[in-house]
Amino acid sequence: MKSIRYTLLLAAAALWAASCQKPDLATADPDIAVVEAYLAPNAPIRLHITRQLVYASSDTVITPIEGLTISLKATDTSVICTSDSAGYYSAAITPREGETYTMTFLYNDKTVSATTTIPAKPTNYTASASTITVGMGGDPGSGTPPTHPTPVTLAWDNPDLSYYMVVTECLETDPEPIFDTTEVVPMRIFRNTPDRIETQNLNPGAFYYLGNHRVILFHLNAEYAQLYDDNGTSSLNLAKPPTNVVNGLGVFTGINADTLLIQVNED
Repeated sequence: MKSIRYTLLLAAAALWAASCQKPDLATADPDIAVVEAYLAPNAPIRLHITRQLVYASSDTVITPIEGLTISLKATDTSVICTSDSAGYYSAAITPREGETYTMTFLYNDKTVSATTTIPAKPTNYTASASTITVGMGGDPGSGTPPTHPTPVTLAWDNPDLSYYMVVTECLETDPEPIFDTTEVVPMRIFRNTPDRIETQNLNPGAFYYLGNHRVILFHLNAEYAQLYDDNGTSSLNLAKPPTNVVNGLGVFTGINADTLLIQVNED
């Protein structure tokens, strides 16, 4: 689960920068704490706490907040987080599915807090095929019209209309690109937007590399999905980013996931 959580962090990196890190200069307070934490079952808890980076200010580097006393509580446990490195804190609690966790700390004479619950692992996660073919197919000299590759359909249970997100990651150490990459090297990861769905098509055109891919289905809470709402670049969006942190910004959220493997072949 640790590597899966890291994949989620990579998938959210650009979105996070736009949503939570650079509010409008006229309304923003640079001394607000920004929290980033994703709690997953049986994975170490790590929190990243930084100062808000204000849009159009002279600051260009995100500043970590050090020396905090962060309390993390569950139903039957309460611990004080330890500082790993600048702005990073760890908690000696092993997250459990269905458990609720609350984080609190004092910063600038205000109590910063957030609460989340670890959602259930996705159930009955299946794919219509274990391989996907890229290319148009057909023989250019035969007069036979090309056939469009068939997408792979992912499906899972979602009786309560929870939020889910699919993240696809190439696992090859030296992947062979499908398209010319002399000018732009594509990322190994792509994702869909979180939605209350129970199926998702993986279209061949979305892949950039051949070989093995990990297709991760994340079960998400609403606080994470809200980061994708109205995340444009207007001053209004930058000044009022979505957050579930009281007296702060960012996201403190629980996640759970299941994984399938897809082999991408060339036609």
